[in-house]
Amino acid sequence: MVNAHNPIPDDWEDHIVYPPGFSPCGMDERIQQPVQDLINAAYADGVSIWISSGYRNKEKQASLLEQEIEEHLRNGLDREQAEIEAKKLVMPAGYSEHQTGLVIDINGVNPDFYQTKAYEWMTQHGAEYGFIERYPEGKDNITGINFEPWHYRYVGVENAKAIEQSGLCLEEYIFQQMNS
Repeated sequence: MVNAHNPIPDDWEDHIVYPPGFSPCGMDERIQQPVQDLINAAYADGVSIWISSGYRNKEKQASLLEQEIEEHLRNGLDREQAEIEAKKLVMPAGYSEHQTGLVIDINGVNPDFYQTKAYEWMTQHGAEYGFIERYPEGKDNITGINFEPWHYRYVGVENAKAIEQSGLCLEEYIFQQMNS
């Protein structure tokens, strides 16, 4: 679990690869085949899915957060409020799942992605390949991140299916499992 309250562990070993066809998007080598299988299955169903973002190193993550803060400053917020709002969209370096390589953003960062065939397909089939919608609508008070219909986290097929069936977000699911 990596989120605003759980940084990437100091002993985390990443296994980032840059597979042909996904460049420049890197990912943990453990999700390379599931990603490829997911894209192939979507394509076979007439749906176009492409990876717009994957692994990010800490420098890239810090830069994205600062860009988001600057955008809020340009819109008139003071620095403190700009940082609060920015962190609803972009995690600080060390707290971003993108740094694990276990996350993919699909078909660009598009707030309307939830209205596409690709989102519908992911909703129906993502768990079959081990992926969950990481920041579902209505769960921002739990995840700390606004609804991101394009952001998918690999958790393995068994976990993805259980999380999907439960209707819980990852934080809720892990809490439930720890307390049962």
